[in-house]
Amino acid sequence: MAPTDSTFQEWTDDIERARSMLGIQGLSVAVVHHGKIIYAQGFGKRNDTDPFTPQASEPSPAAAVGELVAENKAKWDVPVSEYLPEFQLKDPRLAKEITFVDLLAHRTGYPRLDIEWWLRPEGRLELIKLLRHVDPEKPIRSDFIYNNHMYSVAGEAASRIAGVSYEDVVLDKLIYPLDMKDSGFTLAEMSRRPNHALSYHCKSFESAQKGETYRLHVDGIPESLIPAGDLYSNVLDLTRWARAIMHEGCLDQQQVLHKETVEKITTAWNIVNRKPGSTDSSIMAYGLGWGIVHYKGHQSWRHEGASPGYHSNIALFPQDDLAVVCLANNSVSSLISYIPNYISDRVLNLPTSKDWLFNEAVEDAKKAYKAFDPAELEKFLPPKLGNKPTMRELKDFVGNYTHPYATPLTIQTMTGEDGKDALVCKIFHFESTLEHYHYDSFRLNVWDDKDPILALLTFVSGDNGSIQQCRFLLDGRTHTYSKMEPSV
Repeated sequence: MAPTDSTFQEWTDDIERARSMLGIQGLSVAVVHHGKIIYAQGFGKRNDTDPFTPQASEPSPAAAVGELVAENKAKWDVPVSEYLPEFQLKDPRLAKEITFVDLLAHRTGYPRLDIEWWLRPEGRLELIKLLRHVDPEKPIRSDFIYNNHMYSVAGEAASRIAGVSYEDVVLDKLIYPLDMKDSGFTLAEMSRRPNHALSYHCKSFESAQKGETYRLHVDGIPESLIPAGDLYSNVLDLTRWARAIMHEGCLDQQQVLHKETVEKITTAWNIVNRKPGSTDSSIMAYGLGWGIVHYKGHQSWRHEGASPGYHSNIALFPQDDLAVVCLANNSVSSLISYIPNYISDRVLNLPTSKDWLFNEAVEDAKKAYKAFDPAELEKFLPPKLGNKPTMRELKDFVGNYTHPYATPLTIQTMTGEDGKDALVCKIFHFESTLEHYHYDSFRLNVWDDKDPILALLTFVSGDNGSIQQCRFLLDGRTHTYSKMEPSV
């Protein structure tokens, strides 16, 4: 039974109530069924259906590579290093084995380096060269390890094959053929649009419920990560992308993408979770940029993306010719994870099993905000030993510290208002006083306007007794930095 005007009003009322409850400043939703937009609505500050937001990106490099393959300019099963010789790894055999499918299905076995590379000034190719210093976490093709930087490798390889920039590859192969007039790259370009979405954040779930939201200063996605997360768009443009994917590359009676491209990227190449996430869903597999799952017996292809202040979700039900596209401009926007379930239940007349908007989304938001709680971050640190002072002078720790691939850091001393000296750490775009923890370990505690940073820096001496290393513990992972010798 087709939705009626009263049904659409119910959707609008429910989504608006949930948006307000969760403190989301702006939200837009579009629904396509049987090739037509049946619902498009904006919520929040502007009430527009077409504000531009970033983070609609990850399926794009996969589709762009697919188009190059369809044009016989590349092959899926050829090692990527043959197209991009700069892609080298510690184990040279792996560099000669990893293909586009491995990169795009997150099955290389390599860890994600978002924190380590965030805001590094080097270009994409220079950072790709640093991958030769990174150790894999798992054997190739053995597990699903989400990795944005392997998408950067795929994007750079596509650029090399096409002989133009990665951005131009996507524009030429996807954006222009799909006539997505309101889509492009970089936050700076999006900000020149008259109707772009600003980014917001709340410090806690309670703050969100009270509407205590503040603007984020967002620098944009680093150049190295553009293939994984820097395509901006709006829900109306994204419905064109959704229709083309569901219709085997056909849009408005024209073949805008090769059929074999769509088939390749929506085929399962990896397993995300080996047990169903809930009684409503099957095991989730992964294609190339698309999560693949069965929701209440209906096949669904999905992609969710997030960056500071923005969140996107595209959910396709290809056998039902149904697509739900959602965009929001809050760092925590769990609501849009569940709107596709809420709408598909109603459009497809599925049995209602959960309260998606007012229970599941709320509980998810609580968990997400809890991750910002400094008390939660404390769990990653070892127990603090009381009354264990350092036996060194603070000047012994001062210096520049480098890492084979992570962002360098600098340790300095500073005299506080109380006249006492303290250590100061400069890393990423942060500068913060270090708090002594125990022995030669110090705690770095920064409340950024987007994410709290809580790390433990432990300084290690060499055979001659001088400080030679700094072990940087962040989010349960330790990176060992080497102290640089002062220049003469």
